Amino acid sequence: MHQNDLPKIITAVFSQGMLSISNFTIGIIMAKYCEKSEYGMYVILFSFIGILGGYQKGIINAPLMTLIHNKNEHEQKIYISSLSAGKNYLFLPPLLVLTLSMIVFGFISRVPGYYLKEGVVLFAVTTIFLSKEFLRVLNFVSMDTKTILIMDLLNVIVVFIGMFFLVYYDIVSSLTGIVILGVGYFVAYLFSRKKYIYKTSINKKSIKSALLENWNYGKWVFLGVTSSLLQERGYIYIVTALLGLSTLAEISASRLFLVPIGLLSLSSAQIVIAKGSKMVASNNNKEFRDFVFSFVSVSLGIWFIYYILILLISDYIVLFLGEKYANLQMLIAIWGIYFFIYTIRMLIGTALIVYGHFKKQAAYDIVGSTLAIASCFFLISIIGRSGGIISLIIGEAATMLLYLKLYIQARHA
Repeated sequence: MHQNDLPKIITAVFSQGMLSISNFTIGIIMAKYCEKSEYGMYVILFSFIGILGGYQKGIINAPLMTLIHNKNEHEQKIYISSLSAGKNYLFLPPLLVLTLSMIVFGFISRVPGYYLKEGVVLFAVTTIFLSKEFLRVLNFVSMDTKTILIMDLLNVIVVFIGMFFLVYYDIVSSLTGIVILGVGYFVAYLFSRKKYIYKTSINKKSIKSALLENWNYGKWVFLGVTSSLLQERGYIYIVTALLGLSTLAEISASRLFLVPIGLLSLSSAQIVIAKGSKMVASNNNKEFRDFVFSFVSVSLGIWFIYYILILLISDYIVLFLGEKYANLQMLIAIWGIYFFIYTIRMLIGTALIVYGHFKKQAAYDIVGSTLAIASCFFLISIIGRSGGIISLIIGEAATMLLYLKLYIQARHA
């Protein structure tokens, strides 16, 4: 890693830290000021945004960050513009189906107005989020960390102001929380959009070509993302079905305080892909391995300090959330173990993406997600709410060990 890259990397990590604080704050406010069932609904709606965001990362973003380095400037503009349009063809139809399904469910549940509003807001906010994340990835490709910082700063400021008014006027709900997130996403999107408005001629042929090029590269990433989402999101629906929205709210509230570590890992992964793909393309494999090792080491160091701090103040955390979230200390401790394993798995998996080991990664992801989902039913029935988190640990640990084996093989290849 070149020394002049260090300030950019620090800026990108700092920027992600702000987003972590933003998500942390809104989660705390939702947990504290909402009814438990409303907070549970917020978790479900937010998970839908994350699912489509995960698929965009696998089909659009990850291939883009690698393939774009093999194109000249004119080809890059056509490629970016085509993917920008193509992502709408891919994601708007399933998002529309999801929205209509919520509306139909509302009629079946005899509360059509509630689910109509939730569905429409979910459609709008998810669309904005996907567009904002696409622009954010383009800034990672060029390592324009200044733009990333300003985007995220605007996002955080808007969310903080919005949440202040929600609490002040006592209108905190799953719907208003998602709306505030959407406004923050939209402001960040508007700021960065002007940089990537290309007067480039694209058509259905160029869009199809760009999507096919990405698909040839990212079809195994797509399968891996599906497996990871089944693992990471599937437990939400299993817990809801077996134990109800209130228990989901308890598990999610305890997770809130460790979420910044997960978000830091996600941001680090984007940096590893953006810089690592250039290193590998230039045959600087040793430099790339050192780069990955430094990220894993620093991330685990941050995890350790943060985890100890959270354990020390866990009693105060529970006290702050109120009586409805009593006895969450054990859940917080278990989530900390999960994020330790998650951090290693995420960064090693990202290095494998740069190396192009998609097929084996996808197979390992299937193994991990299958273990997690199968053990979730079993453990919840035996030990209750903590079983859902432990099942995720089992899935992550299996995937991490398989990733490490593959990464060691790739290093010596």
